Amino acid sequence: MSRVREHWGSKIGVVLAAAGNAVGLGNLLRFPSKVALYGGGAFIIPYLISLTLLGLPLMWVEWVAGRYGGKKGHGSTVGILGLITKNNFGRLLGIFGVAAPLLIVFYYIYIESWTLGYALHSIVGNMPKPLPTSDTDEALRPFVEFLKNYTAPSLEAYIFFWITLLLNWYVLHRGIRRGIELVAKVGMPLLLIMGVMLAVVIFSSKGPSPEWSAIKGLEYIWKPDFSKIFDGRVWVEAAGQIFFTLSLGMGALATYASYVKEKEDVALMGLATASTNEFVEIVLGSAIAIPAAFLFFGPASIPELASAGTFRLGFVSMPAVLNSIPLGFFWSFVWFMLLFIAAFTSSIALTQPMITFLEDEVNIPHSKAVAISMLIVIVGAHLSIFIPGYIDELDFWAGSFILLLFGIIEIIFFIWLFGPSNFTNELNEGSILKIPKWVAYLTGTVSLAFLVIILVVWIFQNLPSLISQQGLGVWLARTSILFLLLALGYLTVISAKEKE
Repeated sequence: MSRVREHWGSKIGVVLAAAGNAVGLGNLLRFPSKVALYGGGAFIIPYLISLTLLGLPLMWVEWVAGRYGGKKGHGSTVGILGLITKNNFGRLLGIFGVAAPLLIVFYYIYIESWTLGYALHSIVGNMPKPLPTSDTDEALRPFVEFLKNYTAPSLEAYIFFWITLLLNWYVLHRGIRRGIELVAKVGMPLLLIMGVMLAVVIFSSKGPSPEWSAIKGLEYIWKPDFSKIFDGRVWVEAAGQIFFTLSLGMGALATYASYVKEKEDVALMGLATASTNEFVEIVLGSAIAIPAAFLFFGPASIPELASAGTFRLGFVSMPAVLNSIPLGFFWSFVWFMLLFIAAFTSSIALTQPMITFLEDEVNIPHSKAVAISMLIVIVGAHLSIFIPGYIDELDFWAGSFILLLFGIIEIIFFIWLFGPSNFTNELNEGSILKIPKWVAYLTGTVSLAFLVIILVVWIFQNLPSLISQQGLGVWLARTSILFLLLALGYLTVISAKEKE
């Protein structure tokens, strides 16, 4: 007797869960940095074009792929791509959509645990205070040292890692409806409320200089520099941001979509997922971190803070700002809980493809599939915590290269091998919206070209320097990737033979 697959309990539940998969640290920290660095308001032009020509079409590809596979009992990209080729070629290519998200969880879950630890430090009033100086670097020095000491790793960071891991395990063990969907229904509205609260607090606060304000900070990052429109890198950065912010090419969205009902409106759900993500990114993302930094440290600090990356903006400048205003301990707590929810909904989504693969393809019961997946995460996370260089190398291959490559594979399979007519018919099945056939052709040409360009530019920019890197962490990361791919490949072939 075949196993009965779960389904989402409600339309709003699946949309919030899919949005939770997409919404992460990048929405609140990476996006405003990109806007500040790459043309301000002018950045939004290539950004919205990329959303239209790359983001939404590939979003629909993953929703169609997931629902199509789910109807036939397959929720991982291994089984889904195998349905297209009806042989091991598709199944083996599909392992990238299982391996990449799990490899990302190896380091993402540790960073996620920092936000929970920082939230506790904030609420008990244990965060440092910025030094009273006009020098931004000097003012932020206590927070830089705090982050360095906390992530050394410290004993408490390790404890919070285990708390975070067990929370992920518990939710995933409860399954789709009673676990992931329930978290999304509570977490996503809470995330939106906290984001709006922080924006209101920041825009109503006064900084050390009457010439600096959050409104001017918002104007600063959105002031258009139209000369940047002719810079090819701006277009690549905008397209890359769309791809990563919507969590495309990871296999997680297709897995979530496999649990919808057979006649569910995936065209509308894809739009709703993208819209929710874009609201968090464009409205809340641009209204919190950069305006807060401008308010307290002035315009001269923004280029340095924006280029310094996610950690400096999220774990250094933001707590410095929030701990300088009335009830700062509480607002700092809200900020880090906001980040925790964003990261938590993403990490459970990134682990689910492996669980689904073990259930659907290897026929392992749910509780054992969760246990096996989490034990793998535990091993990988410990390497991320204790081996220098492991995270950077893993992020290079799993967090960028494989995702772009797999996005290309998904388009080729579900537009050209599945067929533009079949794709359009599948997309429109049960849909209020009727998507024209030319959208399939646009996806198979323009969207595909976009992804190829991003991948080629990314390779030329990053590959030479990273390939030459050596060290224990580098080789352990490469070994981890190879081992996981080989193990998944072996299980894929063996399970396919058993089903014949």
